[in-house]
Amino acid sequence: MKILLRLAFRYLISSKGSTLIVSLIAFFGVALSVLALLLTMGVFAGFQKALKEKILSSSPHLIVSLIGEVKGSELYERLKRIEGVRKVYFLIAYQGLVSREGRVMSVSVRATDNRSSTELYGKSPVEGLLIGKGLADILGVKEGDEIMLVSPTGLRTAFGFMPRVRLYKVEGVFQKGVFDQDYATVVMPVEQAKEFFGDAYQLYGFEVYLKDPYEANEVKVKVERLLGDIAIVRSWIDLNKPLFNALQLEKVGIFFVLLLMVVIASFNITALLFMKAREKVKDIAILRTFGLRQRQVFTLFLLQGFMMGASGTVLGLLLSLTGGELINRYKLVRVPAEVYLMDHVPVHFETSDIVFTLFGALLLSTLASLLPAYRASREDIVRVLRNE
Repeated sequence: MKILLRLAFRYLISSKGSTLIVSLIAFFGVALSVLALLLTMGVFAGFQKALKEKILSSSPHLIVSLIGEVKGSELYERLKRIEGVRKVYFLIAYQGLVSREGRVMSVSVRATDNRSSTELYGKSPVEGLLIGKGLADILGVKEGDEIMLVSPTGLRTAFGFMPRVRLYKVEGVFQKGVFDQDYATVVMPVEQAKEFFGDAYQLYGFEVYLKDPYEANEVKVKVERLLGDIAIVRSWIDLNKPLFNALQLEKVGIFFVLLLMVVIASFNITALLFMKAREKVKDIAILRTFGLRQRQVFTLFLLQGFMMGASGTVLGLLLSLTGGELINRYKLVRVPAEVYLMDHVPVHFETSDIVFTLFGALLLSTLASLLPAYRASREDIVRVLRNE
């Protein structure tokens, strides 16, 4: 086997003329295919990772929605004692409208206590509202201005339905970096919200933050076991599952599309080995007379294809790692922050992506060598030597 390896290496480096050109095309073809595949997978994985971090930095890891008449204060203490829970915040959510100078926006009104609003938004409203920066920009308001809050539920009078309407002072503007909160959220004190909206809430329960957000499903099971049928528990994974499933499906599709580049590059290896077989036919015939067997000739050309694919794959891997480092350092992949919640997409290489890419490239390079290796092993040495 050692002799075959040495022969395969010598045959590869002894290319001249058109064979040398085809060798370089095959080598760089595999390298560039692996580079494109790994960088694309890295961008997809980096986008998913950054998106998850953005969601986890500003959204609750578990949402507990209570059903029926339940004492929230008792459940608050029980939730805090569950293993893995870091913070618990009381929450009542209403649906409403805000208006100023003819501009109207539908918003989610979050009624929280002083501690919760201070820790989550940096300030607690006393008699007015806290609003997201995006919403403030749309309405054209700043801290100290007044906006009109409208409740979709109101009173039936002799003149028809009359919605509840009240002016509130904007006591602060917050920015969380998430569209739902920056553009469609208003925060107000619990007592004022109950007085204004009554019992027309959409959600009554708790927001739970965990020590490890990626253990959300495990902690969710504990919370469901503790609360039973008095609550509906949803994790951030449940709420964002359609999004991440769609991204994963797109990533898989792109992987197989880009893998076709490696298939095309492997055709160059096939062409190269056919040229090698024709170029070295006399050498092979002489080696056969000295006892080299057909299967050893087959292995010799198979090794050449594997070595060509392996060297190109290693170069592609090194180039992709270098390219990923440069992209992350200089933030080269820029995206609109108002759409993607981030101003650039980082590159993150997942071990599974690297393993599948390297395995696929090596496998395709080896498969591309089968036909020329078989053709070389079946060469009629008597005819070759007679002609020479």
